[in-house]
Amino acid sequence: MDYHYHHRHLCNRSSYILRDGQKKMILFTTISDFLLYAVMSFLAGVLVLQFVPEHRKPAINVKKSAILLAIAFIPLLSAAPAIQLISLLMNNADFTSAVWTSITEFQVGQSFAFSIFLSFFWFGATAVNSSRYILAFWFLLSILNIGFGSHAASLDFIPGLLSHTLHFLALTLWAGVLILVTWWSPALTNWRSFLKWFTPFAFTMVTILLVSGFAVWLMFSKPADYAASWVLPYGQMLLLKHLSILPLLTAAFLNGFGNKAKEPSRNLLKLETYMLGLVLLFTAVMSKLAPPHNISNTFWTERMAPFLEIIIGEQYLPITPQFVFSLNGILLLLIGALSIGLMIMSFYRKIPVWLSFVFGIGFVISVYLGLMMNLTF
Repeated sequence: MDYHYHHRHLCNRSSYILRDGQKKMILFTTISDFLLYAVMSFLAGVLVLQFVPEHRKPAINVKKSAILLAIAFIPLLSAAPAIQLISLLMNNADFTSAVWTSITEFQVGQSFAFSIFLSFFWFGATAVNSSRYILAFWFLLSILNIGFGSHAASLDFIPGLLSHTLHFLALTLWAGVLILVTWWSPALTNWRSFLKWFTPFAFTMVTILLVSGFAVWLMFSKPADYAASWVLPYGQMLLLKHLSILPLLTAAFLNGFGNKAKEPSRNLLKLETYMLGLVLLFTAVMSKLAPPHNISNTFWTERMAPFLEIIIGEQYLPITPQFVFSLNGILLLLIGALSIGLMIMSFYRKIPVWLSFVFGIGFVISVYLGLMMNLTF
């Protein structure tokens, strides 16, 4: 079966359904993906910290029941893409045939079936207190299975599988440790010892994230088409994701290098997790949209991004992006730079964490609007 053809067909059918008003399914799968990222990150953090000596990490208080519940949720959260596929197949087949076809002919359905199998054994291994190496084995297989069901793997199996798996693995390992330390540590003790290994660990994971993310992106588009893709819903979400990474890295840098105290501010660590959540949200939304394999063809089927149409009006083929600087656009870019400056300043002042988060969001919104107002298609 030609997976590339079926995935293109699935994207086109998804666009048709979206225009027919069935947006609830898109919302459902987006929320499921976001929660799946969060659950896998939580489990990754639990696993990584089991390999770290007690004197090199803060005390972590996670109940076994919470870990088992998280593992049990993996198949439920992984089911959303399969449910979406089955609903599409049921337009031409009954429910039983649609389920069978999804499992035998589509990687999305196969990945869901594997997730049930893997979670069952991972749950059992955790319940009987298996060694950390066995738990790591089931975790890595689950990450690999998510990569197997990805869009990238359906386009070019080996490169797509490896790049998406590495991307997701690096994300969960970095985010997981951060989330566990921020939200499940009663006291941030051993902080200096913790930073000595976590800072290079986080730097390595971020590097893998950027390289693998670029590799995945190259499977969907060309670097020369980056600005042109902004006219599409997928390109808009990709831009917002990229913009949200800068305040996230700013918060990570300040928490890793800017704080000279023996014990850090938990509020500032929470700020980093909030910015991370924003990146994950944009990623989840983006995963439900049709990638711009061909800008003109995708524009014809997906139409223009709604937000962009409101800002600059309706656009038509051919798409030829050009930067034409405007006063309003430049002022918005300056406001974005000011927002990052205020976010950095809030690190050294007793400013509520929600206000620092607002500064981070302000950067994303201001720079986004500034770029759109300085661009013509």
